Amino acid sequence: MILDSLDNFNNYLCLNQDFIDAAGFIGRQDLAELPQGKYEIGNRGVFALVSEYETKGFPQCFIECHRRYIDIQIILTGREKIGVCNKKDCAEDEYDEGRDFQELHGEVGFVNLTPGLFAIFFPHDGHMPQAQYADVPETIKKVVLKVPV
Repeated sequence: MILDSLDNFNNYLCLNQDFIDAAGFIGRQDLAELPQGKYEIGNRGVFALVSEYETKGFPQCFIECHRRYIDIQIILTGREKIGVCNKKDCAEDEYDEGRDFQELHGEVGFVNLTPGLFAIFFPHDGHMPQAQYADVPETIKKVVLKVPV
């Protein structure tokens, strides 16, 4: 897992050749104005999901991981906590290949994701998004870039 300022994203382009396409999307001037939906990026399978939702209390959240995609998560408006853990330290539910999704059960630590920051989650990183930043839910707008492993 990586947590850093968006200003530093180009420092991570060496980690995956498709991060270059992701960087181009992140650099869009209209990123915060994009409507919810799926956006294809380049021609190598990278895409972005723009969504808006209410954050939840910790008990309503769950840990997840993916095998085929690396997640690059960026908050455009609002704030959320994301639980993080190593997949090997968790009990695993059955993997859903069609959704590239697996729910995990275990202990997490938290990072705060706020505008101007990004988090990268690799296949071995369990992550629990959508957790409340403070004591009350808040509406956030978020983009998740999915980069093939």
